[in-house]
Amino acid sequence: MKLISARFKNFRLLKDLSLDFSTSHDKPLTVIRAANESGKTTCETALIWVLYGSKALPNKGKAYPIYPSDAFSQGIKKVEISVEIDFETDQVVSIGKGKQEIKTKRYRLLRSCVEYPSSNENFKREAETKVLFEVTPEGVDRVTNSQDVEAIIEDSIPETLKDVYFTDGDSAMSFIEAAATQGTKRKRVQDAIEALLGLKVLENTIKHINSAADKFSRSIDNTDYSEKLEALNDKISGREEDIIEWSDELNTKEYEITDGDHKLLETKKKIEDILKLGDKAKLANEISKYESHIKHNQEAADKALKQLSELMKDNNLAASMIAKTANKGRDILTKLYDKKEIPHGSIPILEHLLKEESCVCGETLCEATPEGVVRKKMVQQKIEDSRSADELRSVASELFFKSESIDSSATDKWMKTYNSFFEDYERKCSEEKRFQSELESKKSEIDLIDDAQIHDLRSHELSLKRKLDDARVKAGELSVRIRDAKERKSDFERERTAVENKLDKKDDSAEKLKLSRITKNVFEKVFDRLRKDEVKNVSREMNRIFLEMIGSDPDANNLTMITKAELTEDFDILVYGPQGHKLNPDQDLNGASRRAITLAFILALTKVSEVKAPNVIDTPLGMMSGYVKQSVLSKTLEEGSQIILFLTHDEIQGVENILDAKAGMIYTLTNPAHYPRMLINKPKVDDAKIIRCSCNHRQSCEICARKTIEEN
Repeated sequence: MKLISARFKNFRLLKDLSLDFSTSHDKPLTVIRAANESGKTTCETALIWVLYGSKALPNKGKAYPIYPSDAFSQGIKKVEISVEIDFETDQVVSIGKGKQEIKTKRYRLLRSCVEYPSSNENFKREAETKVLFEVTPEGVDRVTNSQDVEAIIEDSIPETLKDVYFTDGDSAMSFIEAAATQGTKRKRVQDAIEALLGLKVLENTIKHINSAADKFSRSIDNTDYSEKLEALNDKISGREEDIIEWSDELNTKEYEITDGDHKLLETKKKIEDILKLGDKAKLANEISKYESHIKHNQEAADKALKQLSELMKDNNLAASMIAKTANKGRDILTKLYDKKEIPHGSIPILEHLLKEESCVCGETLCEATPEGVVRKKMVQQKIEDSRSADELRSVASELFFKSESIDSSATDKWMKTYNSFFEDYERKCSEEKRFQSELESKKSEIDLIDDAQIHDLRSHELSLKRKLDDARVKAGELSVRIRDAKERKSDFERERTAVENKLDKKDDSAEKLKLSRITKNVFEKVFDRLRKDEVKNVSREMNRIFLEMIGSDPDANNLTMITKAELTEDFDILVYGPQGHKLNPDQDLNGASRRAITLAFILALTKVSEVKAPNVIDTPLGMMSGYVKQSVLSKTLEEGSQIILFLTHDEIQGVENILDAKAGMIYTLTNPAHYPRMLINKPKVDDAKIIRCSCNHRQSCEICARKTIEEN
């Protein structure tokens, strides 16, 4: 079976999207490049839905609307949804006279439904229908028989193989995931192997032969033995019915356990995420401390500011302000002092002479003589003439002596004190600002903590644990019942065989019964042998592919950490380390190796069965890099017949050359909602929907060009 094309209408964000898939033998790869939230998983889910319907959707379609998420907000009351695919498949056709041949036929499958958007999960889905057409050179013919429709789809890609041919990187480990019970994992592996290898046909044949044997048993003539056989057959049938009923119930319980484990993990994570925000009481205490720190710093800042204000009255500030001019004046006064011009006081000396009878030079100053009168008048005139000059010298002298008291280092002292006070004030303001920021942060944190939500989550966690415990107890009880029923059935079958051996050999029904028992035994041995042999073949191929994918060669290097992968007869996938040490695939392997072991198992199944069908894989190269990424991609292309990969831009890095050589079709999907943070250009659309361009892994255009973190 090969996918040719797909068309999506109103399936979530796929409002109007078409994809073509490569069917080339030389280039079997189709790559849909898309960033996160750009429709990769939605495309794969839509392909699963068109083939298998709502029961194949997550949670079997319950609480899983597929209409566009913006439909309700836009007031749309009714949404018509459809997905259409074209595919080719090989079929056995009659060519007359009992002859048959394998012929490739092309079909078009259309599935549609109507949904009524709602503000919650209580939406309504109805009118889900599927229509199949055969595409011929002459046109399109509808396949009208519903049983034929189901048979064509089932023969092309059985629903039991959904997880084999449609996988995604994050949940591809369904065959090994730790959350699943051992029985669930084994059942998944067993169903995949039996469906892919056609063992279901043998199993149905055995059931048919067993029904025929029961019919012959009821036709036996010997009354005594007939009654015994009928009673034993009834007991065996009763045990078989019990085994089937309890097995179905056990499968349901194991699904509940797996689903419950997932929900419990999600609930615990939600609780952890809230608790990461902090302890509310502790945060309240921290807020109180920060408020106290802020008050203390405000008081300290006010004190520092007051000190700065007082500093403005300091004499050293005045001295520092006039220092430059005062120094120039001091230089002038010093020169006058050196010239003996200051300190000077002529007037007091002259006034003293006016009281004397003679001058210091010996001349008379006596007013009784004309000469004395003239000389006193001259002294008086000299006093008057010197008075203004003497006042100036007096002031200069006073300034000179006072300037000596000015501290030459006053500026440095004041500036040092000022800087100290200012730094202290600035530090207090800075601390207050920091504490204020911390206070706001803590207040924001405490606002995020929802005590009621934690309480609800704790209650939900406890409820889930109780349900899980009940489911595990019930699963254990069912396992015991099934084991006991199988043992009782075996006892009854042995007893029935003993009775049948005593039957009248001439009875035709007895002979037919014997023949049917022999035939059933042969088919059971063939079934058991085939299953064991094919499991070994799958195991061998899985080991080869896995070791090649991860670059492990234990024969060439005894230091390798992974030496073998194995599929056991009990359908367990095991991985071994050095000296046969058993590893838990889900816990002891890194993300790349877990993806690799699952892909190796899937590819081994397709290799052994020789079934040709597409492998549709979402983000298979996540958590991989370098050699392993390139090797996984190369081996996937080598072992598969048609590969359809949904890859992120990061996954493509490092494998561009492989895509150049093997990709026959490459597209890019873009989510317009990523503008303007992640997209360079604003998409030319008016609503939320995934848009496609023809850019390959080395190109970008106006639609898909993306920003780097540096460009934001």
